Order: sequence, then C-alpha cells, then structure tokens
Amino acid sequence: MPNSHLDKKIQLLLAITLCMNLAYWFSVRNVQARWANVPPAPEKEYAALYGLGDPSFAFRINGIMIQNFGDTGGRYTSLKEYNYNTLREWFMVQDYLDPHSNFIPYLAANYFGGVEDASKYEPLVDYLEYVGSRDEGQDWRWLVQAIHLARYRLKDMDRALSLANTLAVTTNPDVPAWVRQMPSFVLSAKGEKEAAYALLLEILKTDSANMHPAEIYDMKYRMCTKLQTYEQALNNPLCAGMPIKKGQGESKTEGRDEE
Repeated sequence: MPNSHLDKKIQLLLAITLCMNLAYWFSVRNVQARWANVPPAPEKEYAALYGLGDPSFAFRINGIMIQNFGDTGGRYTSLKEYNYNTLREWFMVQDYLDPHSNFIPYLAANYFGGVEDASKYEPLVDYLEYVGSRDEGQDWRWLVQAIHLARYRLKDMDRALSLANTLAVTTNPDVPAWVRQMPSFVLSAKGEKEAAYALLLEILKTDSANMHPAEIYDMKYRMCTKLQTYEQALNNPLCAGMPIKKGQGESKTEGRDEE
C-alpha cells in the first residue's frame, strides 16, 4: 500500500514535469537565435588562446570562423549586414598570428570585397593597404587590390592615386614594370593626362635598360595613343611608328577602363 501511494506521487510529478515541458516548448518554439553581428576581436596578445596557445592553430580556427560568420545553424547572412570595421580588427589579429599567409588578404579582397554596399569598402582598403605595403614576397599584389577597390568601388580617385604612388616606390626587385606605371593609370582616369605622360616618360628614361622590349612598346603605345592628341603625337619623335589616329586623346576619360 505505501509503495502504491509513492508510485502515484511519482506519476503525478512526471505528469507535472511533462506539462511544464510542453508549455515551455509551445512558448519558445517560434523563437530563433539572432545573430549579433561580427563578435569583437580579441586582443592580439591573447589571440593564440583560441588555439590553446598555438598561434598557427589559432590562425586556422579563426580563419574558418571569419569565413563563416553569420552562416551557422542553418542561417545565411548577407555580407552587407556585416560590421566591416570589426572585420578589419579580426584581419589585423590574424596578421599578427601569421603575417605571411595570403588566406585572410584573399578573403578581404575577393570574398568580403564582393559586397555591393560601397560604404563597406573603407576598412577593406585600409587592411589591404597595410599588408600590401610590405615589400616581402608577393604582398604588393594586395596593394593592387586596394587600388582597385578605392578606384572602382569607393570611387575615390585621390585615395587610389595615393595607394598607386605607394605601390610604385616598392623596393621589391621582382615587381613587373606595370607596377611602376600604376600612378599613370590613375592619373589618366582622373583626366590628368599630361602628368600621366610625364610619369611614364620618366620611367622610360630611368628603367628602360631593365625592361623587356614588349613592355617598352606597350608604354610608348599608351603614351602616344591614349595620353596625347593626334597633333601632339604626330610631332613627338617618341611616337614614330606608333598607330596614332585623328581624334585620339580628345576625351578626358578616354581609355579609363583599359588598364
């Protein structure tokens, strides 16, 4: 008899627990986790803790996390909703953990750089300028990406020219000739063709001995057909043999996107 009374109490307790669980489920079944945007980046000194003290391991864990921010639990978040200023902080932490990897600069330029909201690009340009200003290896290529974003996404020609000037004075001996010419491309796009011509002429005077004949021809072609009018090119000894034609160089934006 006492056991029967105890069993009823247990059954009643289980029934109450079940009812409470059902009530709780009905009250929260439509509630979903909300993404609080990109979380704050850790201090550089403590970033390795994400990998149990191993910087390389932490770099890889953080890289996967950065690549998948907002895309967890069956939820997909548009890149335009990301906080790009906080993203830049994560990029800098990753650069601290591994300054030689191209993974994060690639994400910045080609993944996050695909967002359509122009207001998001400033932090990307800042970061790519930082990593691209180093002369080691192929890092200068990220400065080229920064120039592209500044010119075509931000529509900030002055910023693009400043970046191009930084790129042109790189001390890396392995950069191709067009790197030195980058400021002329931006100047030409701004309509400052005389300045662009003068810059290319100076490059020819100082570096032509180290340039391939095809590069020299390409520079002369641009100088004579894009940066000068027909009359100017006709009277310019440098343009002898170039395919100049009437009407060339009359528009300030001629050749804007050719490079």
